[in-house]
Amino acid sequence: MSTNYPSETTLLLAGTKRGLFLLSSQDRKSWKVDGQLLAGTRVYNASYDQRNGRMYAADNGDFFGSFLRYSDDLGETWQEPKQGIQFPEDGGLKLTNIWTIVAGRKDEPDTVYAGVDPATLWVSQDRGETWEPNQGLLNHPTRSNWNPGAGGLCLHSIVPDYSNSQRMWVGISAVGCMRTEDGGTTWTHHNRNTRADFFPENRYPEYGQCLHRLLQHPTKPDVLYQQNHCGIYKSMDAGENWIDIQRDLPSQFGFPIALDYNNPDTAFVIVEGDARNNIDDQFTVYRTKDGGDSWDRSTNGLPSGPGVRLGVLRHGMCSDTADPSGVYVGTNTGQIFGSTNAGDSWELIADYLPAVYSVNAVVLDS
Repeated sequence: MSTNYPSETTLLLAGTKRGLFLLSSQDRKSWKVDGQLLAGTRVYNASYDQRNGRMYAADNGDFFGSFLRYSDDLGETWQEPKQGIQFPEDGGLKLTNIWTIVAGRKDEPDTVYAGVDPATLWVSQDRGETWEPNQGLLNHPTRSNWNPGAGGLCLHSIVPDYSNSQRMWVGISAVGCMRTEDGGTTWTHHNRNTRADFFPENRYPEYGQCLHRLLQHPTKPDVLYQQNHCGIYKSMDAGENWIDIQRDLPSQFGFPIALDYNNPDTAFVIVEGDARNNIDDQFTVYRTKDGGDSWDRSTNGLPSGPGVRLGVLRHGMCSDTADPSGVYVGTNTGQIFGSTNAGDSWELIADYLPAVYSVNAVVLDS
């Protein structure tokens, strides 16, 4: 596997049921699979830190436990932290899975965040060498009432506010959206107007919603989007209130969401039926170009037919920062589809992979 990529190479980090696959392209039209890394492990998520070139992977083994690993040579060699993500033996919590790894803000170059099951936020101030749990969330007064979703009690979304170093949001299944405005010392629930239809006696609780994915608008920091077990929502006021933007989509259920960084009122979602795959015989990405006021079907180049039954997990869709925006979708049956024109058309760029848990795109700097 070569790590000598030219500037402006687009890399896709695909976390799968059987390791991490690295895909590369010089033009986003022709792609090659450059290697299978950490083969045999369940890589829920992998990220590339553009600030320093370090790659991180959430290695969730079936037998030996879960580990966060990092690489400074694009996966040729891997290191483990000096002090990793592990709960004290006498603390009552045991690490189940590491769900996401997120780089800190540009002005905090050594900070990295990780979200795990059971729902806790972990922070490293030294590029992943040592990790500590955020105590404010760990000791939140409502924690004893938190309940897991079907995938566990997972903290899967971490959104450090790029405009305010003291503000951050996290998404937890099945707790919902939480926000801190004091750098993580205290956290509050922010789920107003998001439904929990599985609680028929109280469909709008303070917390208990099954949020699936949470993103921040790239130029309007108070605007957030979420894909939820019970709808698709947008907030214009930093999570104080949520607006249901599901509109006429054929299902309220789905996992992933992605934004177009060049046209940030453009968002992409995939919704699914009860069987957790495409609702009819057409695999479909739904796109809004007006911030959720309306949706259209983006299907050009995507498969259809009576045997097409594809599912996409919560980290299985992403976008890049090129113009026009690239959008990438990985399925639980091992396909990766890509669009280089913000969803106008799609191409199959990888097939026969293990089930894809996550895709993350990065355009390498010079």
